Amino acid sequence: MKGRMQQFKYQHPPILFVFTILIPLLFSACSSIPREHKLNDFIIVHTTEEDSPDQLALQYLKHPSEKWRILDFNQTDSLIPGKDILIPLKPYKLGGISAEGYQTIPVLAYRELSDEASELPFEKQMAYLKKNDFQVISLDQLYSFLEFKDNLHEKSVLLIIDSTDRSIYDHAFPILLKYQFPAVVFITPDQVGKEKMLSWRHISRMSENRIQIQCRIQNELYRFSPDTTFYAYFQKLSKAVEQAAGLMDKNLNKRSCFFLYPPGNHNSLLVHILQKEGFQGAFMDQEGDNPFFTDLYGIHCSQVSRNPDEKKFETLLKVFQKHKIE
Repeated sequence: MKGRMQQFKYQHPPILFVFTILIPLLFSACSSIPREHKLNDFIIVHTTEEDSPDQLALQYLKHPSEKWRILDFNQTDSLIPGKDILIPLKPYKLGGISAEGYQTIPVLAYRELSDEASELPFEKQMAYLKKNDFQVISLDQLYSFLEFKDNLHEKSVLLIIDSTDRSIYDHAFPILLKYQFPAVVFITPDQVGKEKMLSWRHISRMSENRIQIQCRIQNELYRFSPDTTFYAYFQKLSKAVEQAAGLMDKNLNKRSCFFLYPPGNHNSLLVHILQKEGFQGAFMDQEGDNPFFTDLYGIHCSQVSRNPDEKKFETLLKVFQKHKIE
């Protein structure tokens, strides 16, 4: 009998033990909140003291720079520990369309950047973009926006540089690295390697650091001579574009996807040639808005003068077009 009582004693712990140990554990398990809930289009995350927008963007959206999507989607400037937050997994608000109007993407174009690029005005302009929370985007991001496939930060801007000059590598490139800005550099491939020009080694290093290299052709090739037939002119332009694209492919192992027209030369003939060569779009030297319905072969870019004042620079950064829907 004594042995059976001892066996019963170990099999059934005292009732006090149940209340003091097991019940609190049970309530603790029931009251714990799951860290995340995964749905088709977004994830619900219960935030903690350790969470930050950068960390969540890295974990769920693969890069800290995507934190703006989390903050924008939740219409907040910061996280509150202990609160649920939504992380979008798919594009939303395509085209930047709202009841008040639609988003436009300014494209800032630089033609000449001399030894003074590290002084005024280029570095000051990059500092201005950083200080005022502009998101400098890549060419791929612009393309996705214009194709109505992705949304962008509400203050997005694209930087392009039209030059094959060595000063781009010596002076502009270090500034872009300093601010961690991507940019697009349009080069004339048959000028690469000449005196005071970029080399393919320079171009390769820039392309490894978020600088997208695209091509253009020399301005004189666009001139139409009165004693030349239209067919001969067409053949000349086609050959020049084909050779430029071929040099890019040969030296960088990638095709050029976008083209830059010379000032004042944007016509259906050039568009036909570019489409035939597989270009996805082209930029023209003409100020204007770039909403989601922009013609891909007529993207506007605004030339930045050598010494613009801050107010003039600000006028080039239009990011929204008011348009009441009636």
